[in-house]
Amino acid sequence: PLVVEEILAQRGALVRALAHPVAFSSSRTTAGANATATGGGGGGGGGLVDFETFGAVPVSGKALFKLLSRGEHTLLYPGGVREAFKSTKRGESYQLFWPDASESADFARVAARFNATIVPVAAVGAEEGFEMLLDADELLALPFLGGRVKEGAARAPVGRPGERFVSPVSLPKLPGRYYFLFGAPIATGGVDARDKAACAALYSQVQRELEEALQYLLSKRDADPYQEVLPRVAVEASWNWGRQVPTFRP
Repeated sequence: PLVVEEILAQRGALVRALAHPVAFSSSRTTAGANATATGGGGGGGGGLVDFETFGAVPVSGKALFKLLSRGEHTLLYPGGVREAFKSTKRGESYQLFWPDASESADFARVAARFNATIVPVAAVGAEEGFEMLLDADELLALPFLGGRVKEGAARAPVGRPGERFVSPVSLPKLPGRYYFLFGAPIATGGVDARDKAACAALYSQVQRELEEALQYLLSKRDADPYQEVLPRVAVEASWNWGRQVPTFRP
């Protein structure tokens, strides 16, 4: 939502996010999926975030096809649930967990089909906003409770076949600073959507550039004197909250 709201404010462009079906209430999921061509979407099941307000729709290949066929700006997280529920306890912070390019390069194929421009967007900061108590594997290994969690996950709607929707148990922490980097646009006009090898190469290129962008942001964050809340708040308060403290020069 932070990215969607900021792009709308600065560029006047609404970016339609493809969100996991669990983020939408069961009573609206079907309506949301059918409304991708009419500007609607589901909502109500996303906890603190009203996904409908941000123009999100349940993720599916059909939804991505519809949005790009209409020339709409689209936000996609190829890592899906595996990436969203990664284990910070096992050192997986800021790692990408995309399916292998040889198995699933669908978003690259659809982007090439409609000559869409791909912009990798890296974000750093969210994974320090909580303390993970139990990751998904630890939760499933618990006596009795683990079985109940597994049963619940089996009943959950899926965004990708074979995924495991088991949310880690975490506690919120005092948030730090968020860092975003929009990478260089990647044109797809020269890629034949029927060429599996070319689409896989495009997919791998996007993944590689996003991984490099994440490492770049992490290195820049380490050198930021205002990454912690208190120094940043103190300076911004001295400016009567009129502007934010600076980040880094690219």
